[in-house]
Amino acid sequence: MTETRSEQQQQQPLVGTEGRRPPLLSLTGMRGVASVIVFLCHIMILADDLPYDIDLLHIFEDAELRENYRYAVGFIGYTCVSFFFVTSGFILTWAQRAKDTRARFWRRRFFKIFPLHLVTYAIGLVVLTGSMSSAADIPAVFLVQNWTPDLRVIFSANGPSWSISAELFFYALFPLLLAWITKIRENRLVLWLIGTGVALLAVTVFSHLTLSVAHQIWFSYVFPPVRILEFIAGIILARLIISGRWITLGMGPAALILLASCVVARALPEVYAFAAATFVPVVLIVGAAIRDDVEGIRSPLRSRFLVWLGDLSFAFYLVHLSVLVGARKLVGTEQSWGVAGAALFIVITYAVTLLCAWVLHTYVENPAMRRWSSPRRPAGEKTAAPPQAVRGTE
Repeated sequence: MTETRSEQQQQQPLVGTEGRRPPLLSLTGMRGVASVIVFLCHIMILADDLPYDIDLLHIFEDAELRENYRYAVGFIGYTCVSFFFVTSGFILTWAQRAKDTRARFWRRRFFKIFPLHLVTYAIGLVVLTGSMSSAADIPAVFLVQNWTPDLRVIFSANGPSWSISAELFFYALFPLLLAWITKIRENRLVLWLIGTGVALLAVTVFSHLTLSVAHQIWFSYVFPPVRILEFIAGIILARLIISGRWITLGMGPAALILLASCVVARALPEVYAFAAATFVPVVLIVGAAIRDDVEGIRSPLRSRFLVWLGDLSFAFYLVHLSVLVGARKLVGTEQSWGVAGAALFIVITYAVTLLCAWVLHTYVENPAMRRWSSPRRPAGEKTAAPPQAVRGTE
């Protein structure tokens, strides 16, 4: 980044704080890639990891191959969750509607989440837990399971919904957070972003030094007031980009930095891999993707297929574990294969998950948003043209 370019960016915002903004196709495509990574990471689940009493990783019959697979994909799933939390804060800020009310915002968020959540919760209740209900499953219905350190409750029914529980907390506070962050002077936003990263590191160090491993998972990985730091970082990043104060860093360097941080995270205690070790690289790669979109730079992430995957990412995420576990039970929980057989299992279950995600996105998620996310207007009243949505995200 040259000094001249930096000065020009600070003097001239990339986009206005009101009005039409470019669709974030590269970011949407990146969400599609992240959804694939999360799918591959959950194949390494063992019976002791989640309360489903099933070993997905044992689709590989060779013990060394299982260990190599777990080593290769183990920590990157944490990074994808951090990516989704940062992008969530960014997208909501980027797509914020002029003269929007808190009630209307919360209404849209409710109908974005709950119809799809309740359907996939019911599927998970049957497929994952193998029962129709238990006391431990009840908090997840209302997406409040993250507020207890009991892992059986946190990952009950449809386990992936734990992250939606965190998102619900973020959404509840978003109008207040946005009002606060909007008041921060533009020349101090970078300092606030750095401060957010420092706070996340401090919380992680505290967790590592004082808590048991089980409580580290709850406090540093699941607990909403801790994970909201990444969401806040996304809001600050949006303000930086809107005001033209973000750095010019390409996707290539940002991806290399992220890869290096993932390698470093392998050498650290696991609690640091949850978010602290990769916080800066995640923010950098999200910022790089957005700058590509704003400046119209060609990127493979903007391909139709990846953008389509990004459009389906929410439904895909909520249904993928049910498909994996359901398929594992169908073929036999003790069945194992060599590389070719395990690869075939992965490809088929991925294709089935993608089909299920498309059905849920097309017939549950989208119809619920169209039907209930906005209040009905009196007959004959013209509806104002909605602001441009952020493609395939929120």
